[in-house]
Amino acid sequence: MHRFEWLILANEWLCEVGGSNVVSGFPSLSRSELNGIPDSGPWEPVVQQIVEYQHLENDWDGFGAEAPSRELLESAIGLAYCYLEQGVDPPQRVAPGVCGSVIFEWQDPDGTYAEVEIDRPLHAEIMVIEPGQPAKHWTIPTE
Repeated sequence: MHRFEWLILANEWLCEVGGSNVVSGFPSLSRSELNGIPDSGPWEPVVQQIVEYQHLENDWDGFGAEAPSRELLESAIGLAYCYLEQGVDPPQRVAPGVCGSVIFEWQDPDGTYAEVEIDRPLHAEIMVIEPGQPAKHWTIPTE
């Protein structure tokens, strides 16, 4: 399986949202308060960034961007734990999307680009662009 062909089952993702969730349990976490979060290993900086997005408000970019909902943030953290369990390397970049989403991005030295956009709770759009290949798109969870 190519490193970007990650398949996530709905029940696995839902289990991680319920089991590893750090947003709903803590209304306002700072970086110094993250010690009680389940171990996220190399994904820890990603999880910390997602937790910080709870402080975003609508129009956070000055151009009308929507803030991600608590449920979406919980889903993004749950997906991070799913990927951690699958041995997926953390993304080089995580960012809030302008439509209230959370985006994970990977860029390989060979020019391969992968993006996972959690666009609603327990749903994400994936895009992978490899040099010389047409872009691939799919959604998760898979059935």
